[in-house]
Amino acid sequence: MDHLLELGAGMSRFADLAAKATGDEPVPGCPDWTTRDLTHHLGSIHRWAAAIVLSGQRLDMPSPTFGDSLVEWYAGTATALLAALQAVDVDEPVPNFSRINETAGFFHRRQMHEVSVHVVDAAQALGLPEAEWQVESALAADGVEEVLHIFFPRMTARGQVPDVRSRVRLTATDTGQSWIIAPPGGEGLPPVLVHSSLDAESHVEGTASDLYLALWHRVPSERLTFDNDDGRALFAGPTTP
Repeated sequence: MDHLLELGAGMSRFADLAAKATGDEPVPGCPDWTTRDLTHHLGSIHRWAAAIVLSGQRLDMPSPTFGDSLVEWYAGTATALLAALQAVDVDEPVPNFSRINETAGFFHRRQMHEVSVHVVDAAQALGLPEAEWQVESALAADGVEEVLHIFFPRMTARGQVPDVRSRVRLTATDTGQSWIIAPPGGEGLPPVLVHSSLDAESHVEGTASDLYLALWHRVPSERLTFDNDDGRALFAGPTTP
């Protein structure tokens, strides 16, 4: 998958949706946020990521000011991020919050998924039909792996340990891919993404899009199929910020 290409497409889609919004629409997936808040957040994330990639330093989130046109401001931040990512080799050492895969390539993928989830937020806020916000299967499958590999350790470090009680296999029914997440190996450690050839005690099935968006709490877990309560506990608990 070309993460940079998908990122650019997602940015364009988000800008189109933001242009259709008044700014006051509530965002179902982000309680207490409006579409204006959502656009501020995503543009600020783009600026922050671009600054880290170009500087090679760990930086705090900026507190930007906004011009008269929020959509134009967002488009500018998107352009700046794409330019930064194109200017730095994907293998160049660049720090990130996960301290995993600390290269510029991390931000190609992470920003692609940041945009993908917030495109869903914007579309849901505008009341668009499901066909307008379902995530393409290959991108969604990549996102499931990112959550398990990157965000489960991230959530654990923040004191919100994902509720993994047994080996749980997640299976994408449309792509045939599966992932197994196992309980932590000790106190204070995160759940472990293990090889998919191993056995699992619990099974969760759904389309790649539904698995992805349920992990991000953008669709209800009732869209998935569970064979026992361990899988339900996983999706009911903390999985992403």
